[in-house]
Amino acid sequence: MIGNFKVLRIVIILLLLGCKKQNETEDSRKLITQNINVLIDSVESFDISKMPVSSVSHKDFKNYKPLKVKQMTIGLLDSILVKENKLNKNNETNYLRFNLQKEDLVNFKSHYKIEIVKVNNYDTNVLFVSFFNFSMKGNKSSIEVKKRIGISMIHHKYYFEKENDTWVFKKKEFFGMG
Repeated sequence: MIGNFKVLRIVIILLLLGCKKQNETEDSRKLITQNINVLIDSVESFDISKMPVSSVSHKDFKNYKPLKVKQMTIGLLDSILVKENKLNKNNETNYLRFNLQKEDLVNFKSHYKIEIVKVNNYDTNVLFVSFFNFSMKGNKSSIEVKKRIGISMIHHKYYFEKENDTWVFKKKEFFGMG
């Protein structure tokens, strides 16, 4: 009889831990869905199709034709990753991990096409965006975002607070570019 009681307690504890993890994942998805436009901001700065073409009037350039570049697309990596980061002074290890789904992008408003991709293949016409080191503690959350195209990259950390069941963007911290 006592053995059955111990097993029942263990099962209840495991169920409660499983429910907590599921709620964290649902809340994390909610943050991304509500703030996808904040997380994938300033993509125009990577779009070389927006660069002005200078007029060429020098006689050596009589056969010059302006470079025509099609508009880039956004490739969002499908997983929330955990990366060791020397910039992270807190050495947090309780990062959330999960895969993104097409439904997480329903609020994305942009004239750029966005796709969920599995691998950054260094295509020079795709801006690869990766989310990583996602931390959630109570009503506060942070996530790091890297945007890469070719050899260009920018790295930010975004901070959010939950207010009335809505994740509100608070600030963005610049980590680096290259």
